[in-house]
Amino acid sequence: MKLTRTVVLESLPLTRRKFEAIKEVYDEYSAILEFLTDYAVENRVKSHLKLRKLFYGKLKEEYDLPTHYYYTVCQDAVTRAKSFLELKKKGRAGTEKPVVRKISLWLDDVLWDYKRFPQFNTLKDGRKILVIGLTTKRGRVKLPLKPHKLFFKYLNEGWKVKAGVKLHIVEKERKVLAYFVFEKEFDERELTGNFLSVDYNADNVSFGTGEFLIQVQTELGRLTRFYSSVRKGIQESHSVGWNRKLPSTRGKELLRKFGRRKMSRRIDLQRKLAKRLVEVAKELNTTIVLEVVPKNFNQKVTKRRRKSEKRLRDTLHNIGMNGFQRFVLEKAIEYGVPVVFVNPSYSSQVCPHCGAFKVKPDDDALRRRVFECPVCGFSLDRDFVAVLNLLGLFPFSPKACEPPVEDSVSPVMLVVEANLLHHKNSLVVVSECLQRK
Repeated sequence: MKLTRTVVLESLPLTRRKFEAIKEVYDEYSAILEFLTDYAVENRVKSHLKLRKLFYGKLKEEYDLPTHYYYTVCQDAVTRAKSFLELKKKGRAGTEKPVVRKISLWLDDVLWDYKRFPQFNTLKDGRKILVIGLTTKRGRVKLPLKPHKLFFKYLNEGWKVKAGVKLHIVEKERKVLAYFVFEKEFDERELTGNFLSVDYNADNVSFGTGEFLIQVQTELGRLTRFYSSVRKGIQESHSVGWNRKLPSTRGKELLRKFGRRKMSRRIDLQRKLAKRLVEVAKELNTTIVLEVVPKNFNQKVTKRRRKSEKRLRDTLHNIGMNGFQRFVLEKAIEYGVPVVFVNPSYSSQVCPHCGAFKVKPDDDALRRRVFECPVCGFSLDRDFVAVLNLLGLFPFSPKACEPPVEDSVSPVMLVVEANLLHHKNSLVVVSECLQRK
């Protein structure tokens, strides 16, 4: 199984001559990209080879770029056209024609020094600078890039850099951002005999085995609701037009700012949690059991609810359940931890003690997030009940073959609550608790 990672390196401030040489290529590349993207969308061209065959001769006559830029710009245009046509097919395209906003120079292995990668120079203060060559209309230009710890981590752990590199220009600072893609092959691991199931919710993540249960308070739902209120206030205070529905220029900037901030905080939190979760699973030699996320699950969950709870749909849509599971899966592959997916239907409505089915909570129990079985009187946190039932739903787990428990002893051996927002090493603390146990 192959994983890829993108690493962004910033260049040192370039001389005026170097920056003008790159900017010259960038401007012509941008003009060609806009034209080819419009043509590919209008004529539904989805092959970069076909697009290059149609316009290669015309581009060489009109522009004076190095030849391989015509190859990469055709690939760039077709990629954008495919994405726009897919959105238009789903009815999610906001415009009739694609709008080319963020443009990066696509470089193949000929346009930069791929065969001689990596090349380092040492500065007077001992720092290493990565140097790559770039073909421009004025000849070869050397770009000095500042490598960081993550770059050296992938380089030293056997990750290989792909031939393609993207360059983005920062005109105000006269710098260039280089996007390198590293890839590495990992062996697929066999399932172990022990399982650790995970239940992802708006404000917490619960996980555990048959011996212990752990709940980590993420407060992602509260974070989502806070930024939703902020964005709603911006829309109300920065509206223009006769019907005051369109945000002003300043309003759009603020909406983008707080939207990026919300996404950055959520992704950072999910990545940290996924890493610590996989580390615990590797330490215990368990297989991670994740839920199969149904399509539009947020709409299905809220379909039966009152109109006053429409806000729940927005919360479920923005907590990023698919993204968290992707982070867990990628990190598990990297650490050699097997992962399986099971159907989570009714996982919080089945009693793990006596097997009572479709136990629907009343409003008070739902508010307190408590599962109370009317048959045997078993009571436990709803999220922990889902964790135990996910273990039972997996056909190879020991829980699936066990008969209902006769006594009233709770299967929970250890419950640890940790707040990830206020304690960065919360799952490390959990791991220490497990060792003491």
